Amino acid sequence: MKVGVLIDIDMGTKEDFLATLRFGFDEAHAEGVITRPVELVVKEAIGLPRLEAKNTIDGYLALAAEGVLCVIGPLITDNSIALAPVIDRTGVPAVTWTGTDRYHGQYCFNLGNGGLAEEAAIMAAWIRRRGYTTVGMIHEISPGGVEYASNFRYYAARARLDVLIEAYTTQVPDDLEGVLRKIRDQRPDCLAYLGYGYPTILMAPMFRNLGWDPPRIMTSAFQFCYAKPEWMAALEGWYGIDQMCEENPRLGPMLDRFAAHLGKRRDHTVTALSYDTTRLIAEGLARAPLLTPAGVKDGLERVRMLPAVNGGPRTH
Repeated sequence: MKVGVLIDIDMGTKEDFLATLRFGFDEAHAEGVITRPVELVVKEAIGLPRLEAKNTIDGYLALAAEGVLCVIGPLITDNSIALAPVIDRTGVPAVTWTGTDRYHGQYCFNLGNGGLAEEAAIMAAWIRRRGYTTVGMIHEISPGGVEYASNFRYYAARARLDVLIEAYTTQVPDDLEGVLRKIRDQRPDCLAYLGYGYPTILMAPMFRNLGWDPPRIMTSAFQFCYAKPEWMAALEGWYGIDQMCEENPRLGPMLDRFAAHLGKRRDHTVTALSYDTTRLIAEGLARAPLLTPAGVKDGLERVRMLPAVNGGPRTH
């Protein structure tokens, strides 16, 4: 059974990501959840924010032409929004990790790596819980950034936070240090970053140049730190949103099994979410009344109460 993988992100850990997907499908096959093995058909199609959405759309259409039953991806919010109408017209279901409310359709499925509304609420609550009352807000000029910012304004008001300044950046910024300087000069208690997050990995030397080391929190873009060692170093000092919870009794055993399989440990959210994605699709394949893309769509719609390794102890 062919399952497509649409990689629309510069993924420094691509081979580990694919290994996790194969591992999850192989376990589902060994357990008898599915009676036939899964073959991954991989298409790298880097789109927004660095390149063009058309690249990701073309990648999805190429996977559909190769006869996949469903697609894992895209993984980026902007590309998910652009691709949603194409997915419905083409009729090959896609399971994304997007956090936006704007990705929806008959063939559009989502196992969100966070959520643009939920993350904004968590960030505002964290700021208030730490005793801060004023915040400098920076958000990206992008669909995801605008949606994040709208939600953060609401939850900041609910938490009785004063947003002293709203500053903006593109996803590939020209004068990011100037933006940070404007925020610093307003002297907020802390900094909140709202967006997909590429600019945050550029900020460390800018904070040093400005002589400014504010308490700072960001969205699930924080998980960039798992992709490359240099990105982890670049995000030193940030707090961020994550989904993995060590108290989930299913998480540790899965990570141990995968480490034994891979020969190295990859204990982070991308591993957990990748595994959950395979188990969701395996259930959808098992419940499909017919092994066609439309049948798999019907099967995915029937999945309920599937235990997850990502999230807290009772996450399904």
